[in-house]
Amino acid sequence: MEQNETLQPNDWAEATMTGIQMYYTPVLVSLGTLGNCLSIYVFFRTKMRRVSSSWYLSALVISDTGFLISLLVAWLNMVGIGLFNRPGYCQFFIYLPTLCSFLSVWFVVSFTIERFVAVRYPLRRQSMCTVARAKTILMILTLVGLVLCSPVLWFSRPRYTNKKLNTTVCLLAEEWADWARVFNVADTILTFVLPFTVIVVLNGLIVKSVWRLAGVRRTLTTSTTKKITSSLNKNKSSQQKCKHSPGVSQSKVTNMLLVVSSFFLCFNLPAYVMRVRAFLEEDDDPPRAIVITQHISNLLFDTNFGINFVLYCASGQNFRKAVVAIILRRKKRWNSGTRISNHELRKSYNESSSRQRTIVYEVPWSEEYELQSFSRRPSRKTKFLTQNPIQEQ
Repeated sequence: MEQNETLQPNDWAEATMTGIQMYYTPVLVSLGTLGNCLSIYVFFRTKMRRVSSSWYLSALVISDTGFLISLLVAWLNMVGIGLFNRPGYCQFFIYLPTLCSFLSVWFVVSFTIERFVAVRYPLRRQSMCTVARAKTILMILTLVGLVLCSPVLWFSRPRYTNKKLNTTVCLLAEEWADWARVFNVADTILTFVLPFTVIVVLNGLIVKSVWRLAGVRRTLTTSTTKKITSSLNKNKSSQQKCKHSPGVSQSKVTNMLLVVSSFFLCFNLPAYVMRVRAFLEEDDDPPRAIVITQHISNLLFDTNFGINFVLYCASGQNFRKAVVAIILRRKKRWNSGTRISNHELRKSYNESSSRQRTIVYEVPWSEEYELQSFSRRPSRKTKFLTQNPIQEQ
């Protein structure tokens, strides 16, 4: 009895986590995909496309959207749609999340390296942090990811299970089990150990540089304010220059990076820790507490791919301004379009009414008339004059 009483809370907790995943996944995929599409529109349809950091963030959004699509296909099994277990779909939708998770982490690393160069070496930012260089790096990372993740296509296939007769489930191929274990170790190093180390170290150096530059900027601002207190106009102009200076803009982008990378680390770290534990301790029947922790870690890991738009709006001032500008521009365009159409209707009505009141006279052509008028020589010996009798009166 005591054993059953201790198991019941664990069973209830596991069923609760499964139920949360059942209803949470479609909401996350829907809202996350919508937010990612809006982010892509903001990055590509505004002046932010001229900044190299926007290309890294847009590439991150695209890879995260691919992961959400594969997550939705896997979730369809929970509602009885076995698309994930079909031949071809099984291999592809194992390969797609593996590729997208690899690209996402290395896009964050690339963005972090670029911010480190911009903060630590500001004089080299114009030559090194360019849009062309960002596109080249993104293309190289994508090609490398496509090649490195390709072995996953052979590691899985639909197989019959003993639990449900005449039912196929997408599982690991037995003949590739040893190679899959080696691939998991390499994938953990490439997507967890190495990139997380780079992100943590560079973020620490970036925070140190930003803190030091903030102190220098405060000192310069204080000294400048004391020198120009006698002239109010000069003070206003200097404040406007400081407000729109490139250094302030770069600090905003750096703050955005720190928020995005910090959330990335926090949401991915539990899942990778549980993954390392699974390598070190291979349990066919793990404790219920470990299973529940695994569920929570997976929810956090999946959430990381659907909160980009929220993070960009919360941490990126330029991103918020671009979103507001798009909304206001479309509202203004809609309103102005209505006014213009009414004006054109009134204008066309006035023109038609004036044409109805116009009288056409035919007069003979003469040299005296040609000298008095500014029109070109007609090709015939007659000329048509258009006069308004109302004006003549």
